[in-house]
Amino acid sequence: MLLETEWVLRAVYGFAPRDVVLALRAFAGLRGVSLEAAPRVAQALDWAERGMDFADALRLTVAQEHDGMVSFDRALARLARRVGAPDVVEP
Repeated sequence: MLLETEWVLRAVYGFAPRDVVLALRAFAGLRGVSLEAAPRVAQALDWAERGMDFADALRLTVAQEHDGMVSFDRALARLARRVGAPDVVEP
């Protein structure tokens, strides 16, 4: 649901990615709001704040708990290294 919210705010309503990250952080901090896998979401928001697409960042947080992530997206692999995310292996 949070991933869909991010996409709608950015793609449909035209919010800048940084503003979306700030809004999602504010939402997550509200009393009565609980997020599934909150540490993953927080890490993904950190990486998104540093320029990574939120969906990619969220997938990378899951990859940390496994053997990694494989992607044909070379730009993602470079960005992951730059922001300190786990390595993305290019096939």
